[in-house]
Amino acid sequence: RKFYVFPNEFFRETYVERLPQESQNDRNDRAIRRVAHWYRRHIVGPEVVLLTDDKACQGKATSDGLLALRAAEFVAKMRKKFPEAGEKLALRDEEEDGEPEKSTPSATPRSHPQKRKSFVSATDGSVYPAHLKGSEVEQGLKERRLFQGMLRMHMNTCMHGSVTCAGTEEIEVSGRLALNRAIDGDIVVVEKLEDAEALERADKRLRRELPDPDFGKSDAQPSTTDTIKENATATTAGDRPKGRVVGILKRNWREYCGSLRPLQAERQRESGPGVYNKSDRVFIPTDSRLPNIMIQTRHSTNLENKRIVVVLDGWDRFSHYPSGHWTKILGDVGDRNVESMVILHEHGVITREFSESVYRCLPPAHWQPGPADLKGRTDLRDICICSVDPPGCKDIDDAVSCEPLPNGNFRVGVHIADVTHFVHPDTAIDREAAERCTTVYLVERRTDMLPGLLTTDICSLRGKVERLTFTVLWEMTPEAEVVDTSFCKAIIKSREALSYGEAQARIDDPKDNSEITTCLRNLLKLTRQIRARRVDNGALELASQEVRFELDSETQDPTDVAEYQQRETNKLIEELMLLANQAVATKILNTFPMFGVLRRHPPPKDEQLKSLQNLLAKHGLNDFKFGNNKELSESLQKAVKAEDPFFNTLVRIMTTRCMNQAVYFCTGELQPALYAHYGLAMERYTHFTSPIRRYADVLVHRLLAAALGIATLPEQLQSKATIAEQCEKINVKHRSSQFASRASADLHTFMFFNKKGQQSAEAVVTRIRRSGMQVNVPRYGIEGVVAMPEEDWEVREEEQYIQSKKEAGRIEIFAHIMVSIEADNSDFRNRTNIRFERLIKDGEREKYKEVEESRKQVQKEMFPDLLEREAN
Repeated sequence: RKFYVFPNEFFRETYVERLPQESQNDRNDRAIRRVAHWYRRHIVGPEVVLLTDDKACQGKATSDGLLALRAAEFVAKMRKKFPEAGEKLALRDEEEDGEPEKSTPSATPRSHPQKRKSFVSATDGSVYPAHLKGSEVEQGLKERRLFQGMLRMHMNTCMHGSVTCAGTEEIEVSGRLALNRAIDGDIVVVEKLEDAEALERADKRLRRELPDPDFGKSDAQPSTTDTIKENATATTAGDRPKGRVVGILKRNWREYCGSLRPLQAERQRESGPGVYNKSDRVFIPTDSRLPNIMIQTRHSTNLENKRIVVVLDGWDRFSHYPSGHWTKILGDVGDRNVESMVILHEHGVITREFSESVYRCLPPAHWQPGPADLKGRTDLRDICICSVDPPGCKDIDDAVSCEPLPNGNFRVGVHIADVTHFVHPDTAIDREAAERCTTVYLVERRTDMLPGLLTTDICSLRGKVERLTFTVLWEMTPEAEVVDTSFCKAIIKSREALSYGEAQARIDDPKDNSEITTCLRNLLKLTRQIRARRVDNGALELASQEVRFELDSETQDPTDVAEYQQRETNKLIEELMLLANQAVATKILNTFPMFGVLRRHPPPKDEQLKSLQNLLAKHGLNDFKFGNNKELSESLQKAVKAEDPFFNTLVRIMTTRCMNQAVYFCTGELQPALYAHYGLAMERYTHFTSPIRRYADVLVHRLLAAALGIATLPEQLQSKATIAEQCEKINVKHRSSQFASRASADLHTFMFFNKKGQQSAEAVVTRIRRSGMQVNVPRYGIEGVVAMPEEDWEVREEEQYIQSKKEAGRIEIFAHIMVSIEADNSDFRNRTNIRFERLIKDGEREKYKEVEESRKQVQKEMFPDLLEREAN
């Protein structure tokens, strides 16, 4: 796809003067024909074609000897080579033929007002009210009658959302008329409603008269990803003011993945077979927060049961649906690779191949360290260094060492892949990494930030090969007190690349007294003390369940699912990485106080912690305090129930939901009082230890090199505005990658239960919602919302309990219940539904230890942990 812009208006041979009495349009057409003639005289080879749908212009061009075609004629000529070309011409061709088709109002998004049936009390036949003019919006905002903000739809619906105005007040917007064609992410203008009931009544009338009663409705329960997203942004609803959208300042339209509603389902919604038009199809987005989209296509049957990509073209006020056209077929619905592509696409993950210009930045595939590479480096090839990573890990970006010193202390080292030796500032590979920002991990695949030659070979600290590193060295006493800290660029030769399990087995084997094992045991002793001090200072240990899957060796489909567990070696590596990140943060901040790239974690949401405090008080825990991170940490350790061993883990999970997200920031943009990392109980923290998969670490490596005088500070790190902009981009990409990973776990959970069929399991209630209750299923490590029918149950969200209307049953937080779990793909959204079966009495509860032992046995049979990866 190559095109060139030719400034013909500024070129002597193609410029034309407007003739007397000649219209501007005729003059422009004549100028275009002049350009076509110029191209014919100067281009050798390709045929010059003038494209125009103006019949007069086409006639004049043909009489002048030019090849002139209408757009439809050109597409018809190209269809053999590009059979999917011309999708957007489908409707226009029909209009040009002069044979308008019979169609229902919902199936003609571009119909004119006089051709449409009126569904609401509008004299012009419109479905939605017109948006205000720009001048009216501006005046209303000045007078504070109107409010501006981003519309965010609630979980699992495109019918209810809220707009945060001026960063504080939230206005609820519910119903299609109130939303007025706005979709999730649009920047909208809203006005508050004095009488919201009148609009609700009109909305109900519209729903009754709409041929598609399921518009904007989903019976499927929200996925775990939906729940986590909702919790991350949720605030207490209370009595929020109601409002309606009166203008849209900026659209958030993008490409959407999904599937077409089956033909049979569409026929059932039409008034009869005589009005059914095969080219009019309803597209169901995979994101349930988006409305269905009407598309027109000539490839209707080819799109059946496919995942496709659709873009929006418009949504006028005479159309129930937005209109769009499809651009790409991703593959078959239900195919795991296709569904993973959908997840990546929906979360904005860059999946394109690396360009030639990026590959030209790489060293040769057979690269080995040479004299130029070793200049100025500390030679650490003779000391005992090893790496400890998830099993099967190929992108090994860290290794560790521990040497006894003559004075009885230890020299502890963290050695990080020297990625910036190969990725130089403002090169093609650096710009690509700055755009991708992070490697994205799904259950069965990953999308790299950097090309594989670097990530899995030249920068990977594999065993028994020489590699370049950026190293942090400490002298520590046997009590893990740091005596001295130093930094250097080095060359190492790792003795062994171990998995967490292999390292743990070495430590636990009393007969193994090898140099590597002795090193690991010493490190374990030191990191236990470091961790204990960190926890004493208030560091939080928050449970966050991670789902692991056993994958079939041939099909790679999930055959079992269980909750993730850590070994002691995981904590060993984690503590050393935290210590290195903290040391580097201090160094770069002291040297570049205005240009540092750090990571901060704001204190938790006070209102939500108060709600959790009140909830725990009802269950006999009256000493839950959270004045600071140390108080909260101590409260979490005390939150135990002898009769329910899972209770403490549950409280930690619920506390996690109250946390703010940690973010990257430029130190010159914030006051030092805001630098701290609440969860880690550290005043200064950054990310230095994973430059292979995080661009923030690449920036930090450059800052550290400049702080040590090894290199000059790049231009990109000499501007606060530039650093802040890049940090915000990294934060957005990081959140998207987290949600993509969670969505992948949801997909594999769906596939697992789709294959296994309905399963029953014990669950624990963690929250009462308007729609029912949120539960945690320990056996499978999943969460979900259990819908409770209004006719049978009374949901008391404020009091956090559900009361049965038919019997004396009452469900409260922390209640153990039996649920059924099954896959549901009725709306093409790969949901796993959880349904309430019955309450479990205390004597019926599963024994925690037995569940743990059973889970461990299952995990021993699993394939390598594809979800397990280092967090630091």
